[in-house]
Amino acid sequence: MSKRSANTAVTELPPLPSSATTREGVIFDPREDHWPLRGIAGVDAMKFSEFKDATATFVVRLKWTMLTHLQNKSYSHVFNLFNTFKFFYRTVPRAPNSVYEQVDLAAVLTFRGALSTAQEWRLGVIRILFVDMDRLGFGIATREVIEYLESSTIRGNIKGTSVRTRDPEKGAFVDTELLAIQSSLNNAYATGEIDLYAFAIAWLFLAYGPRPIQIAAMKEQDLIVTNTVDGPLYALRVPRAKQQGEKVRSSFNTRYCSKQVGNLLERVIETNKTRRAELRLEGKNWPMFMADREGPLPEMPFHMISTTVGRVVNNVVGRIAGLKTNAKRFRITLAQRAVDDGKDKHTVAELLDHSDTQNVEVYYEASPAMVLRLDHHLAMELAPLAQAFAGVVVASEVDARRGDDRSSRIFDRSLADNINDALGTCGQMSFCGLAAPYACYTCRHFQPWIDGPHEEFMAALIADRDRQEAEGYSAKIYTIRDRTILAVAEVIQLCVAEADLRAGAAA
Repeated sequence: MSKRSANTAVTELPPLPSSATTREGVIFDPREDHWPLRGIAGVDAMKFSEFKDATATFVVRLKWTMLTHLQNKSYSHVFNLFNTFKFFYRTVPRAPNSVYEQVDLAAVLTFRGALSTAQEWRLGVIRILFVDMDRLGFGIATREVIEYLESSTIRGNIKGTSVRTRDPEKGAFVDTELLAIQSSLNNAYATGEIDLYAFAIAWLFLAYGPRPIQIAAMKEQDLIVTNTVDGPLYALRVPRAKQQGEKVRSSFNTRYCSKQVGNLLERVIETNKTRRAELRLEGKNWPMFMADREGPLPEMPFHMISTTVGRVVNNVVGRIAGLKTNAKRFRITLAQRAVDDGKDKHTVAELLDHSDTQNVEVYYEASPAMVLRLDHHLAMELAPLAQAFAGVVVASEVDARRGDDRSSRIFDRSLADNINDALGTCGQMSFCGLAAPYACYTCRHFQPWIDGPHEEFMAALIADRDRQEAEGYSAKIYTIRDRTILAVAEVIQLCVAEADLRAGAAA
């Protein structure tokens, strides 16, 4: 950086206003050195006091640039510029007791030399910032720097590695993991481990793979209900939220909404009404997921911020499912499953809410998903990891809930003795429309008996899977009951352990 006098005047620049409003409607004082900016995207701050070795002109030019971008760009873009420049400022060495006003070519070359290949994208962000500042009339870089950056070939951020390699911790969820997430969510909500908001948010990620800011910006009016003679039909308007030059709720994509998700969101809306009545809140245009406080956005009062929505995925869903989860993995899963099902690039781009197809190419480059050849041995090995069984093993029918009700017995009608040899007992009092016994082993109401024919049932499942694979069925078909197979394997292991324990106690 070029050295300048510490007393450089700022009279050639227009004075900063006493009040400014971001594109999202947040009001702040840009004359201060600390800008606390809380919007729908989360809470963050710009601290210009960190540039203590820079002249007043340098800082004011930076402030004007950030102010201009905050009024016209998204939070994520502006904070990326600011934080990358802060990284640049900290990386380039400065002489002691020197004050700087201009960025020279030596500083840029030093910065570039300090970056690894994987970090070179940061120089690309610096180029965007310095060129923008020069265009706006607030330049802090020499003409030599601008010419060098504009003529340089800079590697971009390496994207799509987890997609291409189908990374098991960062890439798309496999079918068994998705089933585990769904089952864990249903059980956690049924037992009161998670509340309605967390349950509904998680299912929106499963259904649409949105960005957290899209759910944070969603309002009750975005659920469209059409009543027909066959019952209600649902559609959901999803805010696009990340389109350049637009506000968060300037444009929408209207998506098909299943009855299950539609009913769930109606429950959320009814809960919101009760909550607003308790708080004596009136009016319309309320958020789908209400925050505890009104918040700083006049057009979006009581909206959750996106970081709160993101925590539901990262912490709540990940904890109950025992998987590494985040919003990005759900987006990747949505796209990868669409590609694997033969969807074209325009359809995948539309599902991801992209304006073009350039960022969906990576999903077509991904190596085909491997499908396990699931046999008895592998099922027994994977069972403790999958944790697919959700019920409770009982010693006999006498020990089961509803054990005195013979209609609660669960049989597999394909087995040899399918009249007297039951698999277990169903503890649910109400009607169940799921296919027994296949759905039973992953249901929390199922109580398998220790002496039930579980080995025979698992053998029948694996044989049917092998038959479908041999006959050329799609992997989507013959892997449907893989989670059931793993649940049966877990039951077999629990039954053996319980039998051994009883034998040891008797001895």
